[in-house]
Amino acid sequence: MRTAGTGINRKVLVILPSPLMARNFLRTDILRLLGSGEETEITVASPNPDDRELVEQKGAKWHPYFHPRRSKIVGEEGPLARLLRAGRYARYLAGLFLHMGLTYRINTLSGFEGFSARLRQSFSLRKTYLREGLPMSRVFGFPFPKSLPLYRFLYRCYYRRWQSFGPVEKFVAQVQPDLMILSMVQTHMITPYALAARHLGVRILGINGSWDQPTTKGPVCPGIERIVTQNDIVRDELVRYHQIAPEKIKSIGWLQMDAYFHQSEVAREEVLRRAGIPAAHRYILFAANAPRLGLHEPEVFKQLAMQVQANTFGADVTLICRCHPQDRDWRARWGWALDMERVVVDPPDLGPLGHLASMVRHAGLVIASAGSINLDAVALDTPTIGLAWEDAGLPYWDRPARAYDLEHLRELRHESGMMFARDLAELLAACARYLADREADAEGRERLRHRYLYRLDGGAAARLADEVKEMLA
Repeated sequence: MRTAGTGINRKVLVILPSPLMARNFLRTDILRLLGSGEETEITVASPNPDDRELVEQKGAKWHPYFHPRRSKIVGEEGPLARLLRAGRYARYLAGLFLHMGLTYRINTLSGFEGFSARLRQSFSLRKTYLREGLPMSRVFGFPFPKSLPLYRFLYRCYYRRWQSFGPVEKFVAQVQPDLMILSMVQTHMITPYALAARHLGVRILGINGSWDQPTTKGPVCPGIERIVTQNDIVRDELVRYHQIAPEKIKSIGWLQMDAYFHQSEVAREEVLRRAGIPAAHRYILFAANAPRLGLHEPEVFKQLAMQVQANTFGADVTLICRCHPQDRDWRARWGWALDMERVVVDPPDLGPLGHLASMVRHAGLVIASAGSINLDAVALDTPTIGLAWEDAGLPYWDRPARAYDLEHLRELRHESGMMFARDLAELLAACARYLADREADAEGRERLRHRYLYRLDGGAAARLADEVKEMLA
């Protein structure tokens, strides 16, 4: 990328291990703000090949994120290559098992009530978490789960060279970055990159993956010089539970919410036209969670759809299901609703955030289960309802409402800026209230914006760019 007269003299490597994290990062102005292709040579590693076009349009390079089993390595072919990949993957899984143990122990040592509540769930429910690498079994705390010396010993064992992988080390060595921007710094999947950076002497700027991670995920990886967070709540949790020095942490805001300020607003009429909704209609936006966290949602949505069709809220109301952007089985979960009258199913979309922003902005209200999209609604001053569902047909600890025992959500439930529904009667009452008065709880939403959304001014990417430039100076 170096060209005559451009004076490129800094290289930045950006590691984005999840498609959703990549979407939230790449759909901001951050690459332009860093002078991609002009002052700075930027390489982005992400798991979604669709990111390549967007990254290259912004003057940066793209590289596939490494996975020990799925990644195809040039020159590795034949039976020996398959054997090599199998051994590599076995080592990765052994590291994952140990990381799950560390996650169990740090949650136990920190006294997180949400984690304790999850351990009380039935095994049939915990199996789903286990498949996704979450330590929802007491096996991961054996022995002495509250032993701090044992935790520290296992931490040192985990972050040794045995979790380094040759293809990652080779890639980082080829890029020769002056700085690595590393997101989701409490997860197992970034460990090979963190270890490569430490081995090769590359400085690391961490990005906290999400507002829940300090109180739900594992230890922060070593070697991070600075870390940026969404708000001061997350900053304080990193200090308290992960012993990160306060001077190393900077609150920048929510990167994905920059789009709410910088993208031109789509008119309400255009949103309705795209969705196939009559121009005179209002709509309820049901923002579905990922399948693991939204097992109850299809049934709730079906009951709500029947109420909409019965004109419970009037004949001018339509119900939209916005599928979670990473729901690969959305047709199995929501396909039955595709032909329902006054019901719209919006398929998963990892594209520009403007579509989501316009749908949330013009909704009569937004319904969601224990997800950050409630905060997206708050950001855009749209009334929102949290599904704290108390399904009497389930064991107490298996009920969806227990998600609000998690530390990052527990305080939110006691705030006055949004309503919560434990059953259909409460959901219908909350919908009726907000549809009748969109300004209801406006003052509470303002308080939520101040507490949870830091400086909601469209400048999160600019503040991140300032941190990067300061580290490169």
